[in-house]
Amino acid sequence: MENLLPIKSVNNSVTITSQLLRLILVSLVLILFSTVTQANDSNKILIVVSSDKHGYWLPEVIEPYILLEQAGFTIDVASPKGGSGKASGSFRLSSKDEAWFKKSSLVNKLEYSIPLAEVQSEQYNAVYFAGGAGPMFDLPNNHQAQRITREIFEAGGIVSADCHGPAALINTKLTDGSLLITGKQITAKANIEEGRWARNNYPFLLENKIKALGGIFSAAGKNEPHVVVDGRLITGQNPASAIPMTKALIKSLKSHNSFALTHNKTQTYKTN
Repeated sequence: MENLLPIKSVNNSVTITSQLLRLILVSLVLILFSTVTQANDSNKILIVVSSDKHGYWLPEVIEPYILLEQAGFTIDVASPKGGSGKASGSFRLSSKDEAWFKKSSLVNKLEYSIPLAEVQSEQYNAVYFAGGAGPMFDLPNNHQAQRITREIFEAGGIVSADCHGPAALINTKLTDGSLLITGKQITAKANIEEGRWARNNYPFLLENKIKALGGIFSAAGKNEPHVVVDGRLITGQNPASAIPMTKALIKSLKSHNSFALTHNKTQTYKTN
């Protein structure tokens, strides 16, 4: 009988055990909440449009946005200057897309786009640069666009662009000083698709510049869809490539569970 604990000691032990159990349960709930929050954050995609007076191509924003939203991703829109830019190409929208756009949250996101300097790249697991004439003027040498691209890519995320959007990628350097596009399979607006105005006003033609910087350029025929996937770099040739490029982006994001992506794997898509 001498070895039995007093009743008061037993009650104290039970109380301490209950408190420990509560602490463990609270910790487990917090861990679960943190995991869910991180999973939700990993579904964020950044779309970048031009702030230049020549504008961004609206169909190359709307079509990818719709597909990404339908796939369950959260999308933010940013631009070099922030705020509203010039949208071009609305006449190319289908009646269905035009009706959707007028009622969508994208209208507000384009009107109040995030300045690139305020973008926190760790919030996103992919960035997409939309095309248009504007990117040829305000994205090739934009240090904030290069920072975001480098940080997302080096964190294991995906970098994507369509048409003239790859202009944002050509001068992007990685931490080791190498150019992102050097030695990479890539496509963009092809020389055969550039008209007289482009040849007289653009600072360069994308096809020529990509080749000069060591990118492995490929293209389909004029206005034909063409998408190239080189690991975590996904590019489309022209407006007709925006949808298949976005499908390739979604496939990569979903099949590799956010940042667990396959490297050094090149795929080419020429049709929808």
